[in-house]
Amino acid sequence: MTETAKEVLGKSRRKSKPWATDFILDLCDKIRNQKKKKNTPEGRAEYRKTNKDIRREMKYAKQRWITEQYTDIEENLAFNNTKKAFQLVKDLTKEKQLKVNSIKDKRGNSLTEEKEILERWTEYCSELYTYQSRGDPSVLNVEEPTNEDDYPILRGEVVAAVDSLRNGKSAGVDNIPSELLKHGGESTIDMLTIICNKIWQTGE
Repeated sequence: MTETAKEVLGKSRRKSKPWATDFILDLCDKIRNQKKKKNTPEGRAEYRKTNKDIRREMKYAKQRWITEQYTDIEENLAFNNTKKAFQLVKDLTKEKQLKVNSIKDKRGNSLTEEKEILERWTEYCSELYTYQSRGDPSVLNVEEPTNEDDYPILRGEVVAAVDSLRNGKSAGVDNIPSELLKHGGESTIDMLTIICNKIWQTGE
């Protein structure tokens, strides 16, 4: 029975990343097969093309997924569903999360408890995504680029800029301390990269 089910339904595909699409998984299967044929010029060319396609699709899929998560956070905060928003922030920041001894709140007080740190993140997201007068809400409505040149600001450049921020300095007009950006994890870097490129493209 199990063998028949496998033949009819196929094996379930385990996604190691929540943003991975079936198309990306198909490309991964394709490149695994092409890897066996890299000993010919044609095989190497096909392998390089598929590898480039995978990288492009992964970047776009991850950007779309992150934007969807931020939209969910915004909607839950708008309906005062802070518990759900809190959980979304926790899920979004737990992957490859750096160990942080403390971060500071808006008054400069150190927060050391995990719950306090996550509550500060929820507060930060609330200010960033629901306080409309602080910025253009369309900044995260990122259209899929047509080519690589549409993203002149590289993710690595954003990482370097965030890493160069000094700890302990007073927050700027946005009241976001540098520690909050530096220890926000992969999702924060992705969000900043999207915002920087949106500003670059629109001049706003």
